Amino acid sequence: MRPERSLRYLLFSLSLLSASAFAQSVMIVDGSCQVQLSTSTVNPAARVDPLSGNLLVTSENGINCSGASVSLSAPASAVLTGSTFDISWSSTGASSCSMSGGGGTAWAGTGRLPNGTLNLTAPIAPGIVAFDISCATGAAPVTDTVQVEFQNAPTVNLTSSAANVPVGTPFTMSWVASGATACTPSGGAGTSWASLGGLPISGSVQLTAPASPAGDVPFQLTCATSMGTVSDTELVSFTQGADCSGVTLPAGINSLAQRTWSTEYGGQFPLVYSANRIFSIGTGTGLRIAITPTVPAGETGNGTLTFNEFGGEARAGFMTISRCPGDFRVDALNTPAGCTANCVNRCHTGAEAQGLLSLSFRSTSPSANVCNLTPGETYYVNIHFGSTSTPGPDGSYCSGASCRIIGGTQRLFLREAQALQWLNSGDLLGIQPKGAALEVIQGTGMP
Repeated sequence: MRPERSLRYLLFSLSLLSASAFAQSVMIVDGSCQVQLSTSTVNPAARVDPLSGNLLVTSENGINCSGASVSLSAPASAVLTGSTFDISWSSTGASSCSMSGGGGTAWAGTGRLPNGTLNLTAPIAPGIVAFDISCATGAAPVTDTVQVEFQNAPTVNLTSSAANVPVGTPFTMSWVASGATACTPSGGAGTSWASLGGLPISGSVQLTAPASPAGDVPFQLTCATSMGTVSDTELVSFTQGADCSGVTLPAGINSLAQRTWSTEYGGQFPLVYSANRIFSIGTGTGLRIAITPTVPAGETGNGTLTFNEFGGEARAGFMTISRCPGDFRVDALNTPAGCTANCVNRCHTGAEAQGLLSLSFRSTSPSANVCNLTPGETYYVNIHFGSTSTPGPDGSYCSGASCRIIGGTQRLFLREAQALQWLNSGDLLGIQPKGAALEVIQGTGMP
């Protein structure tokens, strides 16, 4: 055959092939992949690659009959609950994609592009969530799945048993961490805190304040988590403490029994408001109750501390609040010194209380006849019984072998007269009708 005839035959064959392809809108490949053919004259439905001799098919809907796939890309590490994150997908030979799963996110949907990225907001609850995708092709759909872990933000809380600690005295540091694996202490100059090494994620340890005042000292705890580290700092003030030299018991008082408010009442002073306790004080003895004032959340620290003779026993009690145990020095506890009524800062009961053991306390108050306390410092409620007629700092007389008292704290009584009115009506807490019997919530005996 002559060369010009061969060239005309090849062109004729290609023309037939092209005409046949354009006449057909759908092509079946390998009996399984259905392709919508292109009708473009620029990119014909089928053509021969001059280099390889392969037949190339141009699809109208972008489907590739060989190697269709889809792949998801999600954060490999845990995602904080409530935060934002991205999930991306990429496919070949797919026309559109549908998403399912995703927990409480906006992942699920249909008719999405074959490639893309969604910015999502993580659910508020921790857990592991599956994200699924299915993309349509000319044959069977292609799918992929990824799992994303959502975690709450790790936390650590470090607290001290007291904000103000006298030098040389013990105190306790407590901590609790969530989402952590181990913790390391630092700071706490003058104590053994930093030398404790690795600590568990929760616990407490008793330390001793340094021998000399150091002011505010930071204590820090850093905990390792899967998301990095978290830390908390607590300031503790080491002070000289109260000067209790020269404090002696009144005549006739041989000893003072020791109690702690948190042990007897189940919470830090001034809590618990609704719980009262009964104490018995024998002849010749007294009672001291250690308190460390705190200001509960949402409160001002104001209120009235009341101890009242129980039943019909003689009202001859005497009570003080002091930084020193067994301190009944009126001159040292009131401002101005020695005042018994309308004092700027009255920290004892006297004749003006008419036999009722009642003291108003405030964290800070310019009012008269209240005892201002500093949160975080330790005080002592000192109680004993005086003469049968009027209370006084001396004497230990009681009508029987022992006298009983009942007491606790009343909530937010702004005027002491109002508190005394409720006491006179027999209702220590002010929650019963006038004249109703006083309900004893819990009794605690004392020898």
